[in-house]
Amino acid sequence: MKKKAGWLVLAIIAVVAGSLLAFANQITEEPIRKQNLERTHGALTELFPQADRFDEIALADGDELLSAYTASGAGQTIGYAATIASQGYAGPVEVVVGLDTGFVLRGIRVGGSDFKETEGLGSRAKEPAFTDQFQGKIPPLGLGQEIDGISGATITSSAVVEGVNQASDWVRNRFGAWQTDAAPQSAAPAASPAPEGRTANASVIGYAGPVLVRLTLDEANRISALTIGGERMQETPGLGARVAEDAFAAQFVGLTPPVQESQVELIGGATISSRAAVEAINQAAAFLMEEGEKETQ
Repeated sequence: MKKKAGWLVLAIIAVVAGSLLAFANQITEEPIRKQNLERTHGALTELFPQADRFDEIALADGDELLSAYTASGAGQTIGYAATIASQGYAGPVEVVVGLDTGFVLRGIRVGGSDFKETEGLGSRAKEPAFTDQFQGKIPPLGLGQEIDGISGATITSSAVVEGVNQASDWVRNRFGAWQTDAAPQSAAPAASPAPEGRTANASVIGYAGPVLVRLTLDEANRISALTIGGERMQETPGLGARVAEDAFAAQFVGLTPPVQESQVELIGGATISSRAAVEAINQAAAFLMEEGEKETQ
C-alpha cells in the first residue's frame, strides 16, 4: 500500500511540475516574441525611415526566411524587407535585408537573439563599418569582391553575405525579375582564369585521415589561391569536413606564410582538422619558398 502511495505522490509531482513548466513557457514565450518583433520593426524603421506602414508577407512551407515585409509610404510600396538566419562561426547570424522596389539594397542589419559570434572578431559584423558596405549594391554579392570581409572573421562575414544573397533572391523571385534599367553594380562575377604563381600540394593527417591542400603563392609569397580537401579526406561531415568549404579556405587568401592560428578562425568542434589544414598550408608554402630561393641562387 505504501508503494502505491509513493508512486501516486511521484505521479502528482510530475504532473504539477509539467504544468508549471508549460505555464512558465507560456509566460516567457509572449515577451520573447514581442522582443523579437520589436527588434525586427526597429530594423525596418532604420532601413525605411520614410515608411508609414509595414505589412507582413505570408511565408510558404519550405521558405528559408524568418519573416518578410512590404514597406509602404504615402500609399505606395517603397521596398521590401526579409529576415534570414545563416550559420556563422558560433551559431546563427540573423540578417535583416532591406531592398527598394528596384531591388537595390537599402541596407542590412545583423544580429538576432541567438547571435554569439566572437567578441572583437565576428561581433564586428553588426558594426556600420561592415554593414554600410551593402547599401546601394545589387545582389548577388561576393565576399572579397563587392564586400570586404572582417579580418579574422571570414566565416561570420561569409554567413552575412550568404544571408543577404538568399534573402534578396527570395524577394526577387516573389516580386519579379531584376529591373533591366538598373546598373548591374554587382553582377555575378565571370569565371576567373587560373591563378598565376607557384603551386604545390601538401597533406597532413587530420582527425580521420589526410587533409590535402593545393596552394598557390604569388610573386610576393602571398597566398593567392587555396583549395582544401582531396578524394581521401574523411573528416567528420558538418565538423572537420568544413575545412574543405570556401568560407574556411578564403580567410587564408592574401596571407603570407607561415600562417599562425591566431590569424584565422579555426572551426569550432574541429580543432584537429583545422590545425591539420594550417600545417599542410605552411608545409606547401615552405616547399615553394625553398624552391624559389634555389632558383635565385
